[in-house]
Amino acid sequence: MTTLCWRNAVAWSLLGLMFLLFALVMGPAPALATDGPDAILYEVTEDMYLKDALGNFVTSVVPGGRRTAVAQLSGWANIGTPLCPSWVVLVVPGATKCSLNATGADDLSLASGKGTLAGTYTVTVQDNNRVDGAEFVVMSGTFKGDADLSLAFTGMPLGFIANGVGTVDGASGTAFTFRATFRLPFTMDWTGKHGKVKRNHGAYYLGNDGQPFPVKYNEKSLGIATVRIEILFDGQSVVDSSDDGDDTND
Repeated sequence: MTTLCWRNAVAWSLLGLMFLLFALVMGPAPALATDGPDAILYEVTEDMYLKDALGNFVTSVVPGGRRTAVAQLSGWANIGTPLCPSWVVLVVPGATKCSLNATGADDLSLASGKGTLAGTYTVTVQDNNRVDGAEFVVMSGTFKGDADLSLAFTGMPLGFIANGVGTVDGASGTAFTFRATFRLPFTMDWTGKHGKVKRNHGAYYLGNDGQPFPVKYNEKSLGIATVRIEILFDGQSVVDSSDDGDDTND
């Protein structure tokens, strides 16, 4: 974590006001065509709870029960998309991506694997410390959508978000829509049998073509493979689901 000097803080505040006015006048930045996901978030931590039909916390699955969880997420978005507006290049010349942080909560039926999710996000850029992660917030907002992890509940490591809607703080009436795919990591031995993911061991995600592709070193948190959430904004499509998302704010 870094500390801004007062001159930097004033400069960033003025830039923030300018960007807000830009967003209000121009509206959301048009999304650019890409050959991969428009944004990717990784589930860094998750706290999960089980509840009964009355909403009481329980220690095992019960009839009519639900699964709730709160996750801390981190990742990136391509420049020119709603989560990385084009004006970011005024702050970081030549930027191709923005860093993202988010907190998300879901509420799923254990019977169907379906439910809702909602949360908040921040868009960050690099400050005067070029070594640690980007931390200066230039935009924030909320998101919500319908979650479907029914396949994951049956053992297939995939889930989906539909009817996603995001808002931008301070920009009344500004919103964007999205959909997403959850890719849950798994291990696989030479026979194809799946097993438990272990720290500092190899793992895989399942691609859209039904074939596994490896979890990369920068898709792990403290050596543990993370859930990967690929986000698409309206009008864009995924061609290559294995984009590694390196070099945010470069």
